Amino acid sequence: MRKKIKIASLGILVFALSLGIVSQMASCDILEEVFKRTAYVDVEKVFLEYQKKEDLEAKLESETTQGRQELEEMRGELEKLKKDYEAQQLLLTEEAKKERQQEIAQKVKEIESLRQKISGQIKEKQDMYTREILQDIVNKIKEIAEREGYIYVFDKAALVYGAPTQDITEKIIAELNKDYKARKK
Repeated sequence: MRKKIKIASLGILVFALSLGIVSQMASCDILEEVFKRTAYVDVEKVFLEYQKKEDLEAKLESETTQGRQELEEMRGELEKLKKDYEAQQLLLTEEAKKERQQEIAQKVKEIESLRQKISGQIKEKQDMYTREILQDIVNKIKEIAEREGYIYVFDKAALVYGAPTQDITEKIIAELNKDYKARKK
């Protein structure tokens, strides 16, 4: 009877061990499959190398320059008002002096108001362009992930380490720039 119990126990042990090994192999296969279907992207690098970003920055710089020129014209007008006032100050009545001073103060307010308006518009456009670029990047990542069967795509900034074979940054940059050039034409 003891011999049968030992044989049965040994059989159960072998069966349990084989189940463990099979289970372990299945779990390794699942992990390997998940790893193969996981990628990462250096979103910052994609952002910096996306041609659309450079074009939008140039456009924003042009608009900024235009705003600066407008401000400089108004500052020139202010300087002219100040010089005229100084040149004529001795000849003006008290009432005329007050009018000129008010005119100068009004011009200063107009300049400050325009400066704030231009600054706000530039900030708003910069934010809009950044959101637009990031949305393009996210859409491209999703497109490539769906097409190539990735189940996870991480931002490189959130990783401590990622195997270089799982880095799809260059692919994202190439496809974004290719699509952007095609749309631009």
